[in-house]
Amino acid sequence: MSAVSTVLHYAAPLTPGAPDDDWCIDALSRPPEVVLNFRMVPHETTVTDLRDSAVRPTLDTMGFEMVAAPTRADQRALAEKAEPALEQYRRETAELLTSVTGAEAVEFFDATVRRQDATPSGATPHQAPHQRVHVDQSPNSARARAARQAGEARRFGRFQIVNVWRPLLEPVRNYPLALCDYRSLDLSADLVPTRLEFPEWLKDRENYSVKHNPRHRWHYWRSLAPHEALLFKIYDSASRGLALAADGTERPGAADVAGLCPHTAFYDEKGPDSGHLRTSLEMRAVLFYD
Repeated sequence: MSAVSTVLHYAAPLTPGAPDDDWCIDALSRPPEVVLNFRMVPHETTVTDLRDSAVRPTLDTMGFEMVAAPTRADQRALAEKAEPALEQYRRETAELLTSVTGAEAVEFFDATVRRQDATPSGATPHQAPHQRVHVDQSPNSARARAARQAGEARRFGRFQIVNVWRPLLEPVRNYPLALCDYRSLDLSADLVPTRLEFPEWLKDRENYSVKHNPRHRWHYWRSLAPHEALLFKIYDSASRGLALAADGTERPGAADVAGLCPHTAFYDEKGPDSGHLRTSLEMRAVLFYD
């Protein structure tokens, strides 16, 4: 297997050794500045390329997997977030998620397009790849999101939140997505609930920041193409490990499955640094099981 050495940006307390109390990302106090009450610390990290590997991650083992799943939706329209194209894409992606997981129902709740072009200043008018090791939601916000998407009519047992990440228009040339093997996490020590003080449009008010752990195992797929998609877990209510880390309680129906997947974009110094480098679409969905 090949690998790249790169910098990943982890979280740490403002004062080394300080407790992980009330971490917050504040986008309201001094807009457009985003204020953190913790530090982002760069760590040189090895990220293994799975393109030619015999390793085959799955959602339940490592927390992520790659699938070959061409889309019939107009990709230029998807890049502009045109609603007819998004609706078509939601339908076919729901079919994909159902076939991979066996979920009874799939409810999407957001769509984010990210783009990176090389510019002299490094600035981009688009939403850029997010270079912070994180998990999109904490258990608290995941449960709140599931209840919101279910409404009063649906009753469910297990639920998952899954992110579907796909390049658009052309393969990713740089700023690929790195995914952390769930089995390499210390769930009690590595994950820090972080409040999100954002405008009202952001309904999910908490996610996980991730502290550095040299035991983390990171992976990516080189030159991921538009006919491929990455699926990775944000939360799985059936994960025994997450439940035990949260309160030490063994919950009915729990299983030894991956509960989440820290992730981040990263810059590959050996990759291209000119022209268009990446356009991608990510969509999060709640998967319900009876």
